[in-house]
Amino acid sequence: MTSQTSLIPSISYAELVHHDNDTRYMATAQLTQALKVYGACRIRDHGIPQHIIDNCLEKCEGFFAGTAGEKATDGTHPSARFVPFASEKIRGEAHRSEAMEFQSSVYEQAGKWSEQGRQLVDALKPFHEECNRIMVHLLDGISASLNLTRSLNAIHSKHNSFFAPYHYRFEDSQDDNNPLRVPPHIDPTTMLLCYQDSYAGLEVADLSNMSRNLSTTVIQKTATFIPTNCQPGEFVLLAGHILRRLVPDMKHSVHRVKRPVGTSGFHLNYWIIPDLDTGCDFGDKKEDVTEYMTRVFPAALQNTVQV
Repeated sequence: MTSQTSLIPSISYAELVHHDNDTRYMATAQLTQALKVYGACRIRDHGIPQHIIDNCLEKCEGFFAGTAGEKATDGTHPSARFVPFASEKIRGEAHRSEAMEFQSSVYEQAGKWSEQGRQLVDALKPFHEECNRIMVHLLDGISASLNLTRSLNAIHSKHNSFFAPYHYRFEDSQDDNNPLRVPPHIDPTTMLLCYQDSYAGLEVADLSNMSRNLSTTVIQKTATFIPTNCQPGEFVLLAGHILRRLVPDMKHSVHRVKRPVGTSGFHLNYWIIPDLDTGCDFGDKKEDVTEYMTRVFPAALQNTVQV
């Protein structure tokens, strides 16, 4: 359907961690309300230095300019996975992107890297650490706002956090003229933070009038997709399907990526999943995180080790 230009809510991270109780309470209430309505929001005032972000984008350029063989070899590292262009599919429709996914343990392990691979890992480390810092407070804020009996941070650790640059490009072919790079989908995560380049492209479904059937198939046919329209210095927070399983009041985000034809660039994505033995029952499905991930996205567990 036609996208609207309205913005999803913007939440101040600085207010989420403010020393004033009333300020903090209002910010956490805004955060949880945004996730109940859209499954998504924008995060501003996060405090990540711009030079860290710029360095990551610069090293992404060098890494993804390498050969397919170099990228695939780097992807054999125990805590890394290379996703070749258009190799992953949603309901038979390919993701028109390539990615390099890193689990947090990658920074502590020795290994053979291409020169571009090592530079990328070194650039991502401080960004990953900053996102871990932010995620702790986001999970705390949701837990406190909803008075959860079990803190979300009690079942999440930085070990099961991931960082992945996604490279969006168009093939050198007149046939590659569809701006849709990633079709509508939900993420098998607790939450994901996405930093977009200047071409952006991330759109989220307006779920404000939907409460029960949040299947991607239904939403793709009926919902309006809203450009996230991030302002400088903002991330997008996307609630994953696991969060909805853990906290039924939440909605998982349904989102897609559309880019202007011919534009190459990056999204820098950070996400987290719970400890693998955490139960995430939903309706009639009784399973833990390992069973859930094995069923819906086994590739994501390829290099994941429980500690």
